[in-house]
Amino acid sequence: MGTAREAVLEYAAGTVRLLPGQAVVTSAVLQGPPAALLERIPQLVRGFAGERADGGALFRAAAGLPGGTAAPGPSAGADDGRGCALVQSLPALSRESVGSAMASRADRLTEAADRLHWELAERGDLPEGPAAGRLAARYALCYAGAALLWLWRAGGESCQEWTYEAVDAVLAGLEDPARVPDVPAALALLPA
Repeated sequence: MGTAREAVLEYAAGTVRLLPGQAVVTSAVLQGPPAALLERIPQLVRGFAGERADGGALFRAAAGLPGGTAAPGPSAGADDGRGCALVQSLPALSRESVGSAMASRADRLTEAADRLHWELAERGDLPEGPAAGRLAARYALCYAGAALLWLWRAGGESCQEWTYEAVDAVLAGLEDPARVPDVPAALALLPA
């Protein structure tokens, strides 16, 4: 399948194909600049709190299955205003992984995402400079972690070992955010 980084990016492309309204936020998460993501703080926070996600479409993207998309039109690919369905799926993924070898990792990812969303909600201003880069990097790690969990869920035994290692790398970055200054550094944490 290539590297964990390639798997996450491939998954992101599949998610955008199945959920065209996620194209803008996915681009903001993975390519920046940080302000492009952080200007969506209210949507991200509301969406995470409401767990707004299409689990069926996220699974189809992880499994590489074809699926229905939103009706094409002039707004296809436009921001649907619901935040980031992938990150918003973390609480459900955590609940669904109970009893598996991935359960504690899924719980830790969900807790880290929850802390990040509380921090974003409490901010009164749009951060700039290094602070913005670190927040965007943490969000990118939550995104990558959720993508890895979906790939693990869809891939069965064939990809479990490398997904454990990649999720561990994501968790290490989330638990020590000082070593992850920006999104490229966050994605570079994913093992080859």
